[in-house]
Amino acid sequence: MTEPISAPVTASLPPTADAARPAPAPPRPPWHRRLVWPAVLLAAAVVLGVLFLIWGVGRLTSSETDDAFVEAHIVNVAPEMVSGHIVRFLVEENDRVEQGQPLCEIDPTHYQDQVDAAQSQVDAAQAQLDRLKEEVPIQIKIAERTQDAAEAEHKKAKEAQLLTKDEVAKGIDEAKAALAAAQADQTLAQADYDRYTNLFKDEAATKQKAQQAERARDAANAQVDLARAKLDLTLAEQRKNDVADREVEVAFTATRKAERNVALAMTGDAQIHEAEQQLAVRKAALDDAKHQQGYTTLLAPFPGVVVKRYRNLGDFASPGVAVLSMYNPDLLYVTAYLEEDRLPGVARGNAVRIDLDAVSGPFQGRVVWIDKSTGAEFALMPRNVVSGEFTRVVQRVPVRIQIEKDDRWPLLRAGLSARVSIAHGKGDATWADKAAREMAELEAQYNLPEPANAPPASGDSK
Repeated sequence: MTEPISAPVTASLPPTADAARPAPAPPRPPWHRRLVWPAVLLAAAVVLGVLFLIWGVGRLTSSETDDAFVEAHIVNVAPEMVSGHIVRFLVEENDRVEQGQPLCEIDPTHYQDQVDAAQSQVDAAQAQLDRLKEEVPIQIKIAERTQDAAEAEHKKAKEAQLLTKDEVAKGIDEAKAALAAAQADQTLAQADYDRYTNLFKDEAATKQKAQQAERARDAANAQVDLARAKLDLTLAEQRKNDVADREVEVAFTATRKAERNVALAMTGDAQIHEAEQQLAVRKAALDDAKHQQGYTTLLAPFPGVVVKRYRNLGDFASPGVAVLSMYNPDLLYVTAYLEEDRLPGVARGNAVRIDLDAVSGPFQGRVVWIDKSTGAEFALMPRNVVSGEFTRVVQRVPVRIQIEKDDRWPLLRAGLSARVSIAHGKGDATWADKAAREMAELEAQYNLPEPANAPPASGDSK
């Protein structure tokens, strides 16, 4: 077995004189190098102090927040009274549109059928009204003329009745008078006959005288018979009075019938009035059908930009369900949600610095109004502190800021994030009221008209 190799042994040597001396100290750096780090530390302290001073001054002279967004009044455009399939889109997203410009069309076939049916009813009602207006005056004139003729005939019959009665009465009186005269002559002739007959028997008178008296008596008898016959004839003529009475009655009946015909013809005016009312009802139905048909074309309620389409061609659109959204690009503003402890010093009209991530360089603006409630009041889950489990959270108050327009205005988009710094001060309420009115006027381009007695828009209402 091999033995291990041992390490060489070094003999200990006594230290030399150089090794016994201590090592020399390193050379000191120049004085200016020795001042670098203190200068750096001092400069850093100065910078931090200045920054802290600037921050402190800023905290005292302004209120800042990065909880701010560019906002606009986005309006959802939806069918109002109609429903149906969308057959045509006339705009796309990001298109600029003018007020009243067609946006899309809903299938109008059903509503056009309603318009056609209502139009046919209007035409029928108009034709009936025209016919009545043409026929009724003619019928009234004919009835009035018939009444005039009947009244004239009645008058004529009454006059004939009076004339007939007068003639018959006169004839009877004349016949009676003639009979009375004939009877008187008969009596005288009979007395002469008796006297001359007796005288002839006594031979006191001639036979001729007796014969003459007999002839005179016979003639008087004949006159009496003739007068009696004439009286009977005139009495028989009284039947003419009955005929005249019947003629008067017939004429009176014809007159009353003519009067009723005139009254019946006059009802044509009521028929015309009823037809006019019916026509008005049919026209109102036609206007309503056309009104509904007009809603099949969705129009831009104001000049703006289309930002979202919720439906596609062929989709079924219902009343009140949005088809697309748009907003007025001239009505852009910033809403900053400022902490409640940062509200002191913020007033309407104060200047604001607005920084946007999407646009280089700050925008300038001014406070229009400060909301009268916090955002928590409108949360979907309202706070409930009844149970006592309460954690204090700093609330945020919405502050509307008007953006001053410059060449970069077209770069603004609704929903952009912003950082705002609101300068403290007394504000300018007059300017804020004017700005609020200008915004209200822009919004009024698509709002319903306000009543004539409505108060003017003012930022004080916020």
